[in-house]
Amino acid sequence: MAITEQIMQYKIFEGLSPNELEKFMAVSQEVSFKSGEVILEESSFGADSDFFIILQGNVKVEIQASRSFTGEKANKRLAVLKDGEVFGEMGLLGSKRRSARVSAYSDLVVLKVNQQKLFEILTDTPHIGYLFMRNLAAILSDRIMDMNFMWRNEI
Repeated sequence: MAITEQIMQYKIFEGLSPNELEKFMAVSQEVSFKSGEVILEESSFGADSDFFIILQGNVKVEIQASRSFTGEKANKRLAVLKDGEVFGEMGLLGSKRRSARVSAYSDLVVLKVNQQKLFEILTDTPHIGYLFMRNLAAILSDRIMDMNFMWRNEI
C-alpha cells in the first residue's frame, strides 16, 4: 500500500516522517471486513493482540451490560470509530482479555499491525516509540474524556 497524505494525517502517526511510517507499514497488512462482521469479541483471550487502524469505514464498540432492575443483558454502544481512528489498543498494551466487542458498522478496511513486530520497532527506534506512545496516550485521554461526558449526560 502506498503511503498517502491521508494516512500521514492520522493522529496515531502525528510527528512521524514518511520513512518512519514505512516501518509501520512493513509490519502491517490491509484487511477487509463486511458490515456486521465481528472483529474482536468482548472478554476473549488469545494470542491475537494486534492493533487496528481504520483506513475506510466505521466500527462500533460495545459492551454487554445488565439492566439494573431486570438483570437482562443488553449491548451498550460505547463508540463509533471512523477513518483514521484506532482500536485493539487495550489488547496491544496489556495482552489481556478484550474489554469490548468491536464489529464492522459498514464495509471496512483496516491496517492490522502485528503486536510483536510493532514492539520490536518501538524498542529498536526510541524516537518512533516515544511518538507512537505519546499519540496513543492522547487518543486514550480523549476517549476517557468523551466517555465521562457521555456518562455524565446519562445521569
